[in-house]
Amino acid sequence: MHPRPNPPKTKPASLVESFRPRSNQLALHPQEKWVLGLLTLHLCFLPWALGTMHLWSQCVSLVLALAGFIAAAQPRTYDPHQTSGEPARVRPLLRLWRFPLFWTGLLVLAYIAIQGLNPAWRYRSNPSYWWLDPVEHLSWLPSGMEVPFAIAGPWRALLIFASLWLTVCTAWIGLMRRLTFRLLFTFLVVNGVLLSLLGLAQQLTHATGVFWLVPVSSQSFVASFIYRNHAGAYLNILLAVGAGLAWWYYARANRRLDKSSPAGVFTFAAIIVGLMVLFTSSRGAILLLLTFVLLAGISFLWAQVRLASHERSPAVIAGLLILLVTFIGIGLFSLRVENVWKRFAGMIVDPVASAHDRTEAHAAAAEMYAAEPILGWGAGCFRFGFPNYLYKHPEIYYSGTDRRKFWEHAHNDLLEFAVEFGVVGSLLLAAPLCWLGWALVRRRFWANPLSLLAVLGCALTLVHSRMDFVFQTPAILLTWVLVLLACVRWAELDQPPAARSLR
Repeated sequence: MHPRPNPPKTKPASLVESFRPRSNQLALHPQEKWVLGLLTLHLCFLPWALGTMHLWSQCVSLVLALAGFIAAAQPRTYDPHQTSGEPARVRPLLRLWRFPLFWTGLLVLAYIAIQGLNPAWRYRSNPSYWWLDPVEHLSWLPSGMEVPFAIAGPWRALLIFASLWLTVCTAWIGLMRRLTFRLLFTFLVVNGVLLSLLGLAQQLTHATGVFWLVPVSSQSFVASFIYRNHAGAYLNILLAVGAGLAWWYYARANRRLDKSSPAGVFTFAAIIVGLMVLFTSSRGAILLLLTFVLLAGISFLWAQVRLASHERSPAVIAGLLILLVTFIGIGLFSLRVENVWKRFAGMIVDPVASAHDRTEAHAAAAEMYAAEPILGWGAGCFRFGFPNYLYKHPEIYYSGTDRRKFWEHAHNDLLEFAVEFGVVGSLLLAAPLCWLGWALVRRRFWANPLSLLAVLGCALTLVHSRMDFVFQTPAILLTWVLVLLACVRWAELDQPPAARSLR
């Protein structure tokens, strides 16, 4: 009998090798790190720059968007170790040509540019007042107004939409791994926590200006946002992303039988952001926050009930119920409840922000839309044409005896976009949103916890836009679209490899 051979001695894995990422979480390509860094810097810059409502911040946003796009458009090669085969050379521009939002975005930009090149009205002013003079133009083409670029107008809108288009294209062709989107979501949540801490500090110190140094005309600022409703809408998006990350990490840890996970950290982050939303005293944001908490809690409980009995954790279900009750209780107790309820009561008596005033403003905006229903008045031109229709509603046109109010927006984004873009332009704007919705449904986003809650938060922001002008803030507009696009990619990448290969 031959002696039994000894098993070959294997070298024990080093500490570095033991933490080597799995095949579906491969190390990032150096160029992909640059794209992620520039995209994260851009998205995190938007809210800190006073919501990117001013010209200087919008120019910086365009520069950052262009830098990210240039970095993402460079060809790159993945080595065989990362691709488990031959070296893979990726040509991002080829992927870009097949991206529907690239072409629809180009059409939107061209539409706005035509409005700027074909003005139907020209802005005039003197030291006392301003007015609009009619200008000869091609009536069969989209038209706009020749107004000061520093205030608004088609060219200003083109600046904002160009930043959005470049950023969307950057995310689509520059971020190829699930890890990049997970890091992007994480950085956004961290940024939301920092903004919330800033807002809480301002509340505790009774700050009279943004960052304690920047004076603003209104005292309704919150954190780095000039307007409380914009702060509430932006933080609600990040709250949804944070809650989605917490659920996703919990489900993964439960599936892998891990002893710990970052789910608790993201839950705590979502609570901080949610408390800041309550501190904003924004009626719409608070109502949508409570709606999100209720729907997200029901979704999580339903998912737990559907689990097998040996996988279900009664302690988690009980903890969630306690957390929901505690969150609502602490929020109502510590957030100057009387101020919140005064704002809700003010919906009846407040002459500026009451529901009656906004209803009248919507009626005047509808009259403005009826005057140019097909091609619209011009992107960014609402505030200049609206006074001609607002004066027919004296109850919201005058304040006091002889002082007129100036409505810059309709407090209804969907209606305002229709006024500015008309039917043709609105269809161009709706096309990319329809594609995002179809892509989410095709990838069954509801089966993924992170995509489900993030899309739910974005849907509630769309509801908020029916009550306020939240999408007129570039920080909210860009973040909202990027989160939806990231959910499309996440719902696709966070699937088993076999399911992804079939798609």
